[in-house]
Amino acid sequence: MLEQLQQQLSGKLELLPFTTKNTATARYSPLSSGSPQLGHRRQISLSSFSTRKAAWLAAAGLFALAILLLGTTTSLVEDVISREKTPAANDDEPIPLGKSVDRGGREVFWWEQFPLLDGYYKGRHELVPPSDYVPEQRQAGEPFLPRPSTPVGIMRSDTLPQKDDLRCAIAPPTIRAHHGLPQGMSSPLFGSLQEMGIDTTICYDRMNRFQPYGMTGLPEEGGLGIALRGDSLLEEEMFPQRIPKRWNDVQEECVRRNADALALRPRTAFILRTWTTFDYTPYRILMLRAMINELSLRIGGQIYLHFLIHVQDDELPIWASEELYNETLQNSLPPEFEGMGTLWSVAQMKLIYPPPFPKSIVNFSGGDVYEAYRSLHFPLQYFASQHPEFEYFWQWEMDIRVTGHYGELLDRITTWADKQDRNHLWERSAKYFIPALHDNSYQAFKQSVVEETAASGRLPVSGPQLPADQLLPIPAQPSTNFGHDITDLITFSPLFDPNNTRWAFHDDITGYNTEQSTRPPTRAALITASRMSRRLLLLMHEETYRNKHTMFPEMYPASIALQYGLKAVSAPITTYMDRDWPAQHADEIFNNAKVSPESKAAGMDHGSGHFHGEGGSVFGPGEHVFRGSSWYSNAGFAGYLWSRWLGNENGNGEIDWELNEGNGRMCLPMMILHPVKSDT
Repeated sequence: MLEQLQQQLSGKLELLPFTTKNTATARYSPLSSGSPQLGHRRQISLSSFSTRKAAWLAAAGLFALAILLLGTTTSLVEDVISREKTPAANDDEPIPLGKSVDRGGREVFWWEQFPLLDGYYKGRHELVPPSDYVPEQRQAGEPFLPRPSTPVGIMRSDTLPQKDDLRCAIAPPTIRAHHGLPQGMSSPLFGSLQEMGIDTTICYDRMNRFQPYGMTGLPEEGGLGIALRGDSLLEEEMFPQRIPKRWNDVQEECVRRNADALALRPRTAFILRTWTTFDYTPYRILMLRAMINELSLRIGGQIYLHFLIHVQDDELPIWASEELYNETLQNSLPPEFEGMGTLWSVAQMKLIYPPPFPKSIVNFSGGDVYEAYRSLHFPLQYFASQHPEFEYFWQWEMDIRVTGHYGELLDRITTWADKQDRNHLWERSAKYFIPALHDNSYQAFKQSVVEETAASGRLPVSGPQLPADQLLPIPAQPSTNFGHDITDLITFSPLFDPNNTRWAFHDDITGYNTEQSTRPPTRAALITASRMSRRLLLLMHEETYRNKHTMFPEMYPASIALQYGLKAVSAPITTYMDRDWPAQHADEIFNNAKVSPESKAAGMDHGSGHFHGEGGSVFGPGEHVFRGSSWYSNAGFAGYLWSRWLGNENGNGEIDWELNEGNGRMCLPMMILHPVKSDT
């Protein structure tokens, strides 16, 4: 069967041109724009690919992306896959499963041969009612064309209206979305909107999503003057929100007005990580306006947006001069966000957590323990210690983008997380939920984790993982989750055990006496975006200043939660791929599941029947598989998908596609994308 696959992948791959406005968000080719959508089975088999020569040719245009995007990540440590790399190969030869080849000086991986998906680029004129929608991956047989259906119109989309008992002086605008989905819109490989209670029957286009926040219009009226490109016609007129002079005044007025009601509810700080020289472009301001309205104003200040700003010049004496501090702070934010920030610096962290720190087990980066790269959590845990008014803290990165309503996204995620029972919670949070493997049932996925754990002979993680005499008292925090446990940590990536992996920073652990005891139990979730409870951050704060304990930023919060027996959850956010990965193969690669007999015969068993070896992980040298995804640190597809959704022209005929073959501007469901380094 595998020989069949190799024969079917033998079409020659030709490199197609594409443009790169910046290498951090390399642009793809137009992905066979104008061609009819070829159908394929819901989940392609590794041994039964249909011949899709056009897809192979378009796929080649993406190979350059693999070289440009964060190539240093995969060269940090020796990779199982790199050891399998073959010498320069003939372009006519298929790449064996799990391997890469050198083609013209480029390392090209086997997964780049999977069929490309182009259902993402279908426009608003191809919408069908949710009951008629069929994902691209479920098409089979003849070339697929959207079937005639009833007209699909605009609906008002503020699925989380402003609460009657929590009002602000400025009401958030009502954004609009389309009821329906583009026929053949690609489905995610990981995660489920439906499982988290997020509306799956609507999609968002850029005009209806952002016009209320001043996307166009005159600066004196709060408009950002963003040029309209491509299909920019609005179905009905939309009036932009009145933009206040200072959003912080509006937030504070909300809190004062709703003080009595807020006293009975847990408040959350939504912390935006930024720095003094950050460039607040019009699109970034647009996103921040959406966040303030959809998170804070919608619920009367219960969520409070705040910037935590890194002062990178440690010689600037901002801690000696209040005047200089205020001047630096004022110069670090656009005028409309004045008063919403707090400065921090490495020099300050050395005062809060004074040296010396013991040696780390392995300081892979070689940097000082105080550098932001190694201790990004220091300023946040200190901020939490100074702000007792907040029970929870979202940590958000400035290169994250959301296509849908921020309020719906975070409200549904936190509600879902609070309801998760703790039985096998660490075990299922360590995996990606692949709906196609479990008939789109999260309950079936949960049961499979229980069965897999039992078959392994391991007991599920339960309670604290360190002896009581090694733990500090857990700070008090009231439970306001209507009978559920406090959810101390919510992440958007799996909470994996880094101990036996080749993740470069798995031993960046400081202060634990490993000479007299074993390595402390740890977990990690890559990409720091997360929500943490106050008590978790206070434990991190006290462990740092009292015990000189710290770890790499993506490992420390999860590890403290594990050691103290706190509740940590990985939310099954939807992750989309630019290619159609077979579900079982994706499980072998991304979850390090047991390889199938055919994969084993292909040489994909690198230890005890696993692609990454026993106890191994996709997180590490094998991260190249995320380059075609919508969520990860090196996910090049995220930036391109966002750029296409905004209607940008990248030299590949994107606007022409939108105006002609693509049938209107793109309409995407709720998506969370990272990283997006540029909006143009």
